[in-house]
Amino acid sequence: MLNKLVNSLRKHEGQKPRHEVVEQEVETRGSDLADGHVVRGTNLEAPRLPWGANWRASTWFITLAVTMGTSTDILTYAIAIPVLPYRLQDTGYNNISALTSWLLFAYCAGICIFTPLVAWFFHKHPYRRGPLVVGILALQGALVLFMLAKPYWVMVLSRFLQGAAGTVIWTVGFALICENVDERNMGRQLGFAISGISIGQTVAPPIGGALYHKLGWYAPFIFCIIVSAVDLVLRLLVLERSDLRKYEQKRQALRLDSDHTATNNSQTETSSTNIGYLHHTTAEKEKLAGIELSPWQIIVKLASSAKGMTSLLVVFVASMIVGAMEPTLTLRVQSVWHKESDFVGLIYLAAAAPTFFTGPIIGALADKYGSEFLMFPCVILTLPFMPLLLLKKSLAGFIVTFAFATLLPNCAVALTGLEVAMVARNIEGISEIHQFAALNTAFAVSTAVGTVAGGQMYDHLPNGWTTVCWFCFGLAAFLAPFPFFFTGNKSLYQRLVHKKQNQDEGLEEATDDLINGREIHGEQRLMNANKTLSGQTTVDNMNNKSQPKNKEETAQQS
Repeated sequence: MLNKLVNSLRKHEGQKPRHEVVEQEVETRGSDLADGHVVRGTNLEAPRLPWGANWRASTWFITLAVTMGTSTDILTYAIAIPVLPYRLQDTGYNNISALTSWLLFAYCAGICIFTPLVAWFFHKHPYRRGPLVVGILALQGALVLFMLAKPYWVMVLSRFLQGAAGTVIWTVGFALICENVDERNMGRQLGFAISGISIGQTVAPPIGGALYHKLGWYAPFIFCIIVSAVDLVLRLLVLERSDLRKYEQKRQALRLDSDHTATNNSQTETSSTNIGYLHHTTAEKEKLAGIELSPWQIIVKLASSAKGMTSLLVVFVASMIVGAMEPTLTLRVQSVWHKESDFVGLIYLAAAAPTFFTGPIIGALADKYGSEFLMFPCVILTLPFMPLLLLKKSLAGFIVTFAFATLLPNCAVALTGLEVAMVARNIEGISEIHQFAALNTAFAVSTAVGTVAGGQMYDHLPNGWTTVCWFCFGLAAFLAPFPFFFTGNKSLYQRLVHKKQNQDEGLEEATDDLINGREIHGEQRLMNANKTLSGQTTVDNMNNKSQPKNKEETAQQS
């Protein structure tokens, strides 16, 4: 009775009943529902958001996780490069450079074989966090196998498995960034992720050389296992967009079941997460639309884009240059300057450290100005540093030259992620995971070919290092025209041609105006002359008429 009396008084005063006020407050508080409050009128409890959902699904945390993944993958790959020759020498092998090259080749073969499979499967089934976790666990297993291996064929097998495990981060990881980043900042975020390559290249050689020199063969790989454990934690914390979408769908269903209106409330809840997880990714849209391409159709689609193929060629050439130098640099420094593995690691450190900063910077510049203004100069400036690597007099000069010879190609590679992401969004049936899989395959094939070619040239030719340097120079010279013609939304060639056409059109217009102006001016002068002549004739006639009269007047006066 008392409640009815209070409600009647509230209605009489123009106010809502108390239970309606409470229900409206529950509706408008997305955070209360996220905390698991019971919806009045039902026995259902609103589903909870996962712990730390806002930052775990944020752009920067996803970028951090992928950057850590690329760093870990390159770290585990590169940490053995400066110490492998010494390990093989200690175990009694000959032709060290060639054997080192084949170990690197096995790593790249694993990437090349598994990348198409990973891209095809996870485009069809767009899972992201699960594959990343499985990939890092497989990487740890490969590290343990390589650390304990003594027969050469077991070393080759472990490197092959390591390459296969690293495939996931280069395809699924980069696709995860593209699916969760605003297009206006994609170049910057991909630049951060690609800078993970620089981090791995920077810390791996000096740490690997120092640990091997002080603690022996196991130490570098134990360090890698510890780092990969940290990477595993980050991958476990990543929240996919699909996870949050499922949560939102449950909340909306609960809302409908409890007969609540959610017009204003859904806006409040969606904004509370501060992410666009309600939008489907490219792969999800194509799956919903029933668009499925065969592997051959995917290859044809990828090859149909000149812009995408140019990015693949940039990665291919840059990776081949780096791959040709990796198995030979240690031997070159050892033979000319008589330095050990720890010093070779410092050379890699000096060369790779600047690229940690250049990746995000060049990505942000590409977002603002366009990659066409950056990629072509990076390739052109690479050319003079290749022959300079032949110098023997100055070790410091050699280190600086090697740093620039690797920095500039890496800057060009940092721009390819933005290029292929834009291409993927304009080709039906193709998603970002296909494009990054193609980049990863190009990296694997070129690095494998480069390492084997560099090692064989160094071992079997009289001037092996000279041949390697000129080989890299020829590759860069071959690459140079492609970014000029096919990079960016509007390539440098198109800009120059259109600028010339505009200048020619402007010159023609100016010439026409000048000619028309001269004609008008000439006509005006002719008209003025005619007016002058006609005016002069009139004056003369008047004078002629007035002269006889003057003579008669003069005669009369006289």
